[in-house]
Amino acid sequence: MQRPHSFKLILMNRTVYSLLLLAFSQIVHTTSAHLRELCEKRDIFFEPYRCQLVDLDLLDDPVLYLLYDVNPSEGFNLRRDVYIRLAVFVQFLRTQRGYRRTRLVLPPWSSLVHWRSGNIDQQQLLWGNFFDLPSMRLYTDVLDMDEFFAEYGRLHGPDATTVVLDEVYKLKHFEQMFENGVFVDKFEEHVCPKGHDGALAYFGYGNFTADAFTCLHFQGSAMLLHRLLERYRPGRPHATRYVHVLNAEIVLHDLWGNVDYWEARRSMRFAPPLVDVATRFRAEYLNSSDRADRTVRPARWTDERSRPRKARGGEYLCAHLRRADFLYGRDKTTPTIQSAALQIRAKLLELGLKTVFVASDCTRMEFYNLKNYLKRFRVVRFVPESYEQRAELKDGGVAIVDQIVCSHARYFIGTYESTFTYRIYEEREIIGFPKDLTFNTFCKSEKDMNCEKNTVWPIVYH
Repeated sequence: MQRPHSFKLILMNRTVYSLLLLAFSQIVHTTSAHLRELCEKRDIFFEPYRCQLVDLDLLDDPVLYLLYDVNPSEGFNLRRDVYIRLAVFVQFLRTQRGYRRTRLVLPPWSSLVHWRSGNIDQQQLLWGNFFDLPSMRLYTDVLDMDEFFAEYGRLHGPDATTVVLDEVYKLKHFEQMFENGVFVDKFEEHVCPKGHDGALAYFGYGNFTADAFTCLHFQGSAMLLHRLLERYRPGRPHATRYVHVLNAEIVLHDLWGNVDYWEARRSMRFAPPLVDVATRFRAEYLNSSDRADRTVRPARWTDERSRPRKARGGEYLCAHLRRADFLYGRDKTTPTIQSAALQIRAKLLELGLKTVFVASDCTRMEFYNLKNYLKRFRVVRFVPESYEQRAELKDGGVAIVDQIVCSHARYFIGTYESTFTYRIYEEREIIGFPKDLTFNTFCKSEKDMNCEKNTVWPIVYH
């Protein structure tokens, strides 16, 4: 009768011992050479835990910290797309000898062109403000900027106040992108403009310098960066390698919309506090909930599977109306407020809906006019309930709340060639809406509904 109790006690002791080993392994910092030496000697403390989990051959690779930047004129949603290009590349790179310990450092968000709230601090915002980093790390190894600084201090000591980058590559388009009518992946060094003396103004940080600054004409996919890193790989091996790519938006997708793209995209779940704000708004103003709308998702994106498109959405239509620069930059495809209202009205009547949620950068007067054109219907938009909430969410967070609410609507109609619209398409694809309820586009005129529409890019799981 004592044996079951003894067996449980042994199991409990082993569990405690394993936890102690885990804690010990986290506390004790060793170099890769020291760790190899300990494991090869079958050290009593490290052997049970570390030596079974660490690929000793992997320790010969340097830790490569890959930093990148995007042209300041690019908006929030294009930057999200650039991240996917780099994340897919890093995930590939981590399969290549010499690069298997690559880590992607996420550039902070600072006063983007579409962020207009000048009375709140929007400088050097971390990705953790907007996205669920643990979810992103289920795809590849990423570091927020504060984590990178902490890592640099751990490796180089607390007195290392200046981050010294080994290599900085400033990318630029070729003047002639086609050779005899053919687009060829290539890069070519050119003379840097005056003023590049090694100091870097990186998102307002004044503590970055570079040992080597190289200016390149570049055209091609992210995989071309592998050739670039190989070309300029240091002759003498280092334990760490710090590489910074400027103007990373020039780097193209290898295969936009393939399985790798969608895995990286699915991992980009929004920060839980933003999801909570959107969930409360949907419940209070739109009578919408995941269970009733058939939009429940697994807790982890890695558990998502291809399934029948049965998402129903809340009893409302969502319209993304892009205004501002689209009014003059894309005036041939952007509808007037009246035309957009007539298109919304027709679809509300067709679907038997009475509520439209509007996500837009329109002015107050434009929104007032839109409501007047839709007097028979309920017109709703998300506005932070206080200055304190706006300061907490930031303009990026407000935009994400808009996207979450739109991604749960019964029907969505977006703006032609808008990256904001495309991000909502993607969210709805992940949730599992029928395509005809998602991939819809405003026309310039309600009288010409056969206008050119946004491309349909369905989700891929396999």
